Amino acid sequence: MALVTISGFPSSGKSTRARQLRDYLQGRIAAPDYDGPKFDVVVVDDAGCHVSRSAYDDSKTEKPARAALFTAATRSLRPDTITILDSANYIKGFRYQLYCAAREAGVRVATVRVAAPPGKCAEWHEQRPEEERYVQATFDNLIQRYEEPNSMVRWDSPLFTIPWDEELPGDEIWSAIRTGVKRPPNQAVNQRSAPPPGTLQTLTRTTSAIVSALVAHLAAGPTPTFPIPSPPAPAGLVLHLPNHQPTLSEMQRLKRQFEATQTGAQRSGGGAAGSWTEPEVATNFVTFLENVWESR
Repeated sequence: MALVTISGFPSSGKSTRARQLRDYLQGRIAAPDYDGPKFDVVVVDDAGCHVSRSAYDDSKTEKPARAALFTAATRSLRPDTITILDSANYIKGFRYQLYCAAREAGVRVATVRVAAPPGKCAEWHEQRPEEERYVQATFDNLIQRYEEPNSMVRWDSPLFTIPWDEELPGDEIWSAIRTGVKRPPNQAVNQRSAPPPGTLQTLTRTTSAIVSALVAHLAAGPTPTFPIPSPPAPAGLVLHLPNHQPTLSEMQRLKRQFEATQTGAQRSGGGAAGSWTEPEVATNFVTFLENVWESR
């Protein structure tokens, strides 16, 4: 039915807003004057995915934590379910991946940004029990790295920005997830038709650009992450690198494997069949690489 992505600074009140939204939606669905279809309301959060505060201390632990959240959220995307993803969701590329998954599942999307100034977040953070706090360096880093949602891009839209001291706009969010635009999978997925002209060139051009940029980046020395250039990637997309340093031959082999997977999915009408724009190819390639490296 819908995916609502909660985003905001650490200790900005995201979980409070997620609970308020869950309670509002459940009350709206259970109201005597509501005669529409019944929906389950599910909250996916760090605690439910066994993601601790310390998971955000470095990229090596944050990557599997984010993967666990993504898996749990996408598994709950169903026509009869409203999924609320309660986590930092501070990376643009991650929100774009969620948007793509929601589109493939045929559900609506909405983003709720919980807006609180850093000083207020720091005050609330200090009031938490010690076991619920971030390490101070991690707290500061999450605020510094936060990529604010933008209502002008499709993966953050519709965007509801809620100041910390204002009421939840429940009616507006309900209207958006009930009657808003539902972006279907690309026509290539539905019709199993040949990709538009030039898409094979887009696929190889995008993967080649990423491989070349990564090899040049690694020539300066090993790093835990690599920001994918934009274009071709959506702004903020980050590749989390494995413990070993990938070689040019390894990257070329994985590039060919990914391209074969994409073109094979197109022929069979699979979920990747409609992902032919540069940002979609870049995002899928990054996900593919991280999954390959994580499975080793």
